[in-house]
Amino acid sequence: MYPMRDINIMKKRNGFTLIELLLVILLIGILSGVLLGVVDVRGLRAKSRDSQRISDLKKVQTALELYFADHRSYVTAENWIEVRDIPGLSPNYINVLPVDPMRTSEAIASPCSVAAQRNYWYKSPASSPGKYILATHMEVSSSDDASLCSSLTNWSSIAGCNISDATLFCYGVENPL
Repeated sequence: MYPMRDINIMKKRNGFTLIELLLVILLIGILSGVLLGVVDVRGLRAKSRDSQRISDLKKVQTALELYFADHRSYVTAENWIEVRDIPGLSPNYINVLPVDPMRTSEAIASPCSVAAQRNYWYKSPASSPGKYILATHMEVSSSDDASLCSSLTNWSSIAGCNISDATLFCYGVENPL
């Protein structure tokens, strides 16, 4: 057996002191604060919403192709209309037409304006049969790199606008060529 004095010494070494615990909690707090300062939470959310926009436009594009397979033409829209206003797609070809994750405004004329940033747009004029464009604006500048509106083959013939505002990150898809 251990002498009584050795047992008391062993008991004192088995735990942490209050000061040691407070120091560890303080260090964890400082490190987490530094981490939150480095990670751009708003940027991550914006990038997530941009991914949702890309996904939504692909869903509408699929619905338009299904519509085309049945009717041998796309829905005609001489002027820009919001995707949610495309007649004949829902519910036969897509259950619900998507709405931008941050939609705020109600009445905007086209995707060519700064005010149009929170909408999905569609245009397919009768003068360009078999062609359409779906467009939206992204929050993060690099989100539109995969499919810039101005790089679409139908953009110059259908769009009727030149997006020159550097703050608009226009993303678009068009009918398969």
